[in-house]
Amino acid sequence: MSIRLATESDLDAITWIDVAATPADPVFPYRFPYMHDYPEDHLKYTRIRYGEYMATGNGTILVFESPSLENPTVSKPVAFSIWVIPGNHVKKTPEQETSETKRSYLRTPFLQVSRMLTDSGIVGCSATTNAHPDRLQRRDANPARMMAFREAMHRAKKELFDQKYGEKQLYLGMLACHPDYQRRGAGTALCQWGLDKAKAEDLTVSLFASPMGARLYSKLGFKDVASFRTQVVGEDEYLVTPGMVLETTKAA
Repeated sequence: MSIRLATESDLDAITWIDVAATPADPVFPYRFPYMHDYPEDHLKYTRIRYGEYMATGNGTILVFESPSLENPTVSKPVAFSIWVIPGNHVKKTPEQETSETKRSYLRTPFLQVSRMLTDSGIVGCSATTNAHPDRLQRRDANPARMMAFREAMHRAKKELFDQKYGEKQLYLGMLACHPDYQRRGAGTALCQWGLDKAKAEDLTVSLFASPMGARLYSKLGFKDVASFRTQVVGEDEYLVTPGMVLETTKAA
C-alpha cells in the first residue's frame, strides 16, 4: 500500500472511485438525484470535473494504491484526496484570476485548452452564462441544488476558514475510497499526509465533512466549528454540512 501524487493516467480510476463512493455522502444524492437514472451522464461529467482539476492544478490530488481484489499481485488506486494548499484560499481579483488561469492553461495539453477556456468563460461564451459542464446539459443533476450548494459552501468556507486562517490553512476538498476497499486504512493514510504537512508548515487543516467522514476526522482530532445549510427556495428538503478544523503545532 502506498500514497503518491495522481497523474493524468489515474483519471479513470479516480472517476471509478468517486462514482462508487459518493452516493453514501448525502451531498451527492442531493445534487445529483438522477444519477441512477442517467449513469452515463454521471460518469461523463464526473470524469470531466476531475480532468479539469488535473489540468488546472488548482488542487493537489493524491491516490492511495492497494493490491487489487481481482489480482493481489497488482496494485491500483482505490482512494484519493484533493487538498487545496496555501496560496489558493483568499479570493483574488478578476484580473489575477484570469492571468493565473491563462498561465496554467499554457502548461496543459493543447486539446484540453480549447474546452477549458470555453468552460471558464475566457473565450467562446460570456462569463455571465455560467456555461460550465457541472451546470448545464447533464441529466443526472438538479441545477438549482448544485448552484445553491456551491454558493453556500463557498460562503461558509470564506466565513469559517478563510477569514480566520487566510493562507495559513490546508483545506481537504475531497476524500473518497471505493466501498470494496474501505476500512483498510486508506482514508486515514490520506488524511495523515495532510496532517504531517500541516504540522511541518504550521498550518490549520480545514474541511467540510460527510457523516461518514466526520467520524474519521473526529478520531484524528478535528473539532466542529459550525455548519452551513443548503436549501433551494421553494423546497422543503435541505442539507446541513459541518465544518471542522484541526489546528496543528509546528514540528520542532
